[in-house]
Formats: sequence, C-alpha cells, structure tokens
Amino acid sequence: MHEPLLAALRRARSLRDSPRDSEGYAYVQALFDALIQNPGALPSDAILPFEANWRPEILILLSRDPRGAENDLLAMCERDMTQPEWVAVCDLLCEIDSKPFFQEMLHEIRADHGFLIKDGESRPYATFPGPIDIVLGPCRIVPRRFPERLPPITLYQLWASPMAVYSSDVVLLERPVPVYYRWGVARAGGAAESLACSSYESSGGGIRQEFVNWFFGSVRHLSQQQSYDLFNPRTAIEWHGAAQAAAEMEKLLDEQASSLQALIEEAQKRGLVQASGRRLTINVYVSDARGNRTTPLPEVASREIVIP
Repeated sequence: MHEPLLAALRRARSLRDSPRDSEGYAYVQALFDALIQNPGALPSDAILPFEANWRPEILILLSRDPRGAENDLLAMCERDMTQPEWVAVCDLLCEIDSKPFFQEMLHEIRADHGFLIKDGESRPYATFPGPIDIVLGPCRIVPRRFPERLPPITLYQLWASPMAVYSSDVVLLERPVPVYYRWGVARAGGAAESLACSSYESSGGGIRQEFVNWFFGSVRHLSQQQSYDLFNPRTAIEWHGAAQAAAEMEKLLDEQASSLQALIEEAQKRGLVQASGRRLTINVYVSDARGNRTTPLPEVASREIVIP
C-alpha cells in the first residue's frame, strides 16, 4: 500500500487548505493515518506541502529519514507552532547534526549559577535564586467533529512533557528531549477531544531557554539533568564565614566555566559551530537564607568565558 497511498497523497495536494474537520480534511487525515501505520520513509516533497494543517503527522513521518529535509526543518523551526512541534523539529535537527541549527543554539544558550547560603538557623523554606521556575500553563479540551457519514478518523497529537505522559503514548524521539505522540479516534457521527496546553512559562523567559541548553548539550549526549547541572546549577553552601563561602563559590564557578568552554570547543572541533571569539557570561545569583545575617555575604562577580 505504500506507493498507492503516496500517489493518493500527491493527488490530494489541492485539499491542503481544507477547513478543519471538513470532508476534504478528513480525507487527507485518513491518508496520513494510513501512511503512519505503514513502514518506510516518504519523500519530503510529497508531505511538506501539507505542513500548515498536518504538522504532527508530517513530523512523525519525517522522523523516519530527516536528513533529506534539513532546509525544510530549519525553515519550520522559525515558524509559529506549538511547543511539542518545535521540540520535535529541533530534535530532528540535532539528530542530523545540522550546523546552522547548532550555530543558532550557540547564540541562544544562557548560563547561570544559583547559590543558597545557609547556616544552622536557616529559614526552612528558602528557595534557590535564579531565573528558572517552571510552571505548566492551563490546559483546555478541544472538540473535533467530522461529518456524520464519514468512517472513524484517527487524529494525532505530539507531546513533549515528561509530566503528562500516558502509558499508551508512543515514543517518537528520545533525545535530546523526549517527544511522544498519542492519537484519538473521531467515531462515525461522533466527536473526539484533544488536550491543548499553553506553553510552559518561567520567571526567566520561558522553558525555551532550558530546551536550547538541552539541545546544545546533545553535543556530548548529555541528559536533561546533566545539561541543567552544567548550564544552570543550583548549589547550597553551608556558612562558615565570608572567606570560606567566597572560596567555595569561586571554585564552583571556575569548574562550571571550564566545563562550558570544553563543551563549546568540542562543538567547534566537530565543525558544528564557529565559536572563536564567542563570549558567554555565567550570571551569578546568591540568596541569603541564613538565620544570623550579622556578617554580610561576599560579593561574587559573574564569569565570562571567551572561546579561543
């Protein structure tokens, strides 16, 4: 069925702007469902014309052989799309070691280090300082209904949140950020519902920044936690005087700066980026959780890394 389905999809290009849940939309949706269930890669020129209205299905199919679609994925990365779709596009660009993609990620990476200074009288609920405080935005149910005389239609949805993965979800991409897909069926004459959530937010500019760091950390195949510990570590320091606290913070910043420089230099050696002369600042945040604050905290300056 592979070739007949592919030929039918090419003939259906005139239906690519069909209104959502119309007969034309349902026909194209049925073709994509059948192609997803059939193994084998598809030529990108056959599926990409449908991107505007069938991006989850297209990304599922492109994941089988993304190398021939690098330019299209790079262009897609700049468009307005849902967070899971954007993550999937970036995962695919990481998979093929796209140089333009990693160069862009190099310009977007940000680093910081949050220190929490404690003593024996510390406040019990002190929190680490810094810009990252992830929360999940509100979710809503999106109804879908096709014309009554049509057969059941399968709908696909991408998901990139480890907080809300169902046991029935299928792993689409494992690294650097896991992306799953799930499906629902609009029965004949009935309706289907899908869950749509707003983007993740944080007090420091959104979850996108964390994803950017994770994507760049894939140069060394770092896990999400390892990337977080490299770019945005949070360290509690037990107070034994200003000199001791300053020395510990300086030592940890030296180690972080050295590790970040090594990562960027490795990306440059692999030809993924041109980083000579690139400057990266490690912003420092210090929170005073001490019960006894008679002695002021030492001042620790931000660090700047310069790639040779």
